[in-house]
Amino acid sequence: MISKNKIKQIKSLSQKKSRSKNKLFLVEGNKLVTEVIHSEIEIEYLIGTKDFLSSFKSEELELNELIEASQEEINKASLLQNPQQSIAVCRIPNQDFNINSLTGRLTLCLDTVQDPGNLGTIIRIADWFGIETIIASPETADLFNPKVIQATMGAFCRVQVIYTDLNSLFREIKTLNLPVFGAFMNGENIFNEELPYEGVIVMGNEGNGISKGLEPFINHKLHIPGYKTSESLNVSVATAIICSEFRRQVLSGK
Repeated sequence: MISKNKIKQIKSLSQKKSRSKNKLFLVEGNKLVTEVIHSEIEIEYLIGTKDFLSSFKSEELELNELIEASQEEINKASLLQNPQQSIAVCRIPNQDFNINSLTGRLTLCLDTVQDPGNLGTIIRIADWFGIETIIASPETADLFNPKVIQATMGAFCRVQVIYTDLNSLFREIKTLNLPVFGAFMNGENIFNEELPYEGVIVMGNEGNGISKGLEPFINHKLHIPGYKTSESLNVSVATAIICSEFRRQVLSGK
């Protein structure tokens, strides 16, 4: 049975203030909850129907607190329009970050990407292309927003998102001599460029692109050429195209 206090807490986790205060976030839906159970993320408590819980081995459910509930109870607690059979309330993990970890790999950097759906999709794209770290400005949507978590389709379990001041970060990146790429309307055609296996790819805000303050740190401006008359691409779509081209060149040995 789900207590009234737990229902109240679950509802409150839709708000960043509550997530920050309690160091907790919400995961809903059988696929995502299953991903969390099999990850290193700490589950504060897990709620599930008898059918859902019976699909796991007993050792997989050795958690802080396990609550069996009816579907009706889960429906009352859920934030989803179409609740499934499980809810997990998880601890926000401590995210240690070492600037030297950026060498020898691709890293995404998000400059004020504000739409939760876009952030979640970009995390999923990063996971698909083997990008393990995303660095985000403080103004970027919150990773632990339930809408972001849903949009990742479980990729948040494998991709680290670090929030930090980007100007300070890029001053440190300069000392590593890493190439820094950015998506610009006036950049070079990405399909004509020779792209390396390591570097930082900066994606800008949905409406304003990359901020003027970051431009001096970007030494390779890239552009995805269009063949029709659309004004621009959605930032998550553009991210997918850019990541795909980087990986294509590595795989083809170009």
